[in-house]
Amino acid sequence: MADNILYVDACVNRSTSRTERLAQALLARLKAQGDANVTTLILEDAPIAPLSGDDVNRRFELAHAGAFDDDLFSMAKQMSQADTMVIAAPYWDLSFPSKLKVYLEHLCAQGVTFRYSEQGVPTSLCRGKRLYYVTTSGGYVGDLDFGYQQVKALFTLFFGFERAECFRAEGLDIITNDEEAIMAEALAGIESAQLD
Repeated sequence: MADNILYVDACVNRSTSRTERLAQALLARLKAQGDANVTTLILEDAPIAPLSGDDVNRRFELAHAGAFDDDLFSMAKQMSQADTMVIAAPYWDLSFPSKLKVYLEHLCAQGVTFRYSEQGVPTSLCRGKRLYYVTTSGGYVGDLDFGYQQVKALFTLFFGFERAECFRAEGLDIITNDEEAIMAEALAGIESAQLD
């Protein structure tokens, strides 16, 4: 059975994106491992907007009625059917570009991607098991990648993904650094990674 891979591209400067370059190398590796169907969602082109109060209320009412055919649930339904998620997002302001935050809000659809148990614990309704997060930064991030930490927590705690891994290249815009050497090292890391 084919592995359904959902690739979410949150890169803003796509034509020159170093994050996109790393993500494409990762996707090539994943495709080379066997039968895979890759669906690409480019957030810059996606017709999504932050959820308004009216949207949230409407989504709650629709979910309560079990009416999940509305467009408000389309991205959540798409993600819930992915076996593997690849998210590419440059490091911006301690996290990621705002369209990725909006996308994550759309994924948190009770009754589609998760439900609450009687004890109030989120229980996954997704089939996905693997999340790969790809990012690049001009400076050094270290432990301050709150974007990856947020995505990892959401996908493991709410959506039931068993594996979350981050591939990154840091320090790319520091004048004394060799940008291409850093990228080559990150690409080599993707090439040698154990992907299962």
